[in-house]
Amino acid sequence: MRPDGLAIPACLLHVFESFGCGGFLLDRERQLLFLNPTGVDCLGDGLTLRGKQVAAADRESDVRLQNLIEAALSSTDGPDGPVSVWVRRVSRLPLVVHIIRLQENVQPVLRGASVLLVVFDPECCQPPPPGMLIDLFGLTPAEASVAIGIVGGRHLTEIAVDRGVKVGTVRTYSKTVFAKTRTRSQAELAALLTRLAFPIARRCDGGQTSRSVYVVSTDRDDLRKRIGRSG
Repeated sequence: MRPDGLAIPACLLHVFESFGCGGFLLDRERQLLFLNPTGVDCLGDGLTLRGKQVAAADRESDVRLQNLIEAALSSTDGPDGPVSVWVRRVSRLPLVVHIIRLQENVQPVLRGASVLLVVFDPECCQPPPPGMLIDLFGLTPAEASVAIGIVGGRHLTEIAVDRGVKVGTVRTYSKTVFAKTRTRSQAELAALLTRLAFPIARRCDGGQTSRSVYVVSTDRDDLRKRIGRSG
């Protein structure tokens, strides 16, 4: 059982954890209040803590992230939809971070949280099945396979070896995939397929879909100690 006042934030973050997504709750000062275990995994892998604030390790990504968080906190209009930013990582696909402004009437039950960050790691999400890509975008089976390989971070040469074809053939498939999906880069394609895969996303650590302790200290020295795991 959670202490009084923590059950609702825990339940909210559990939903995102069950889909293999990081969840961060921030207050009006951008300070971290709660995060789930997948969120902890993101720290040091694209994201970091600076003091008690969530930041991107990549400087350009962090400028965009902080600007969008500030815009969410400063807005006085009605409820807005989420806005997104790609957070670059070294030699890996970027994280996709959605910034969601929470309505004022729900903030008290979330212990004063004003902003929710939802983080998707394309490399840890199960891609949508090939049949879905064939039906939605008119891809051929070969093109769908190449699209999934690209989103999985595989080089064209690796995809070519797996399929037993020339690299030039895979490069032609990739150009067709970008055209049919109306994307222009690996990052855009990853973001698109991640959104499609969200209902079937799974963690990549042995198929585990949930770690059930979500109470988090904002003292980063104590952060990992206070996030436990229960079977």
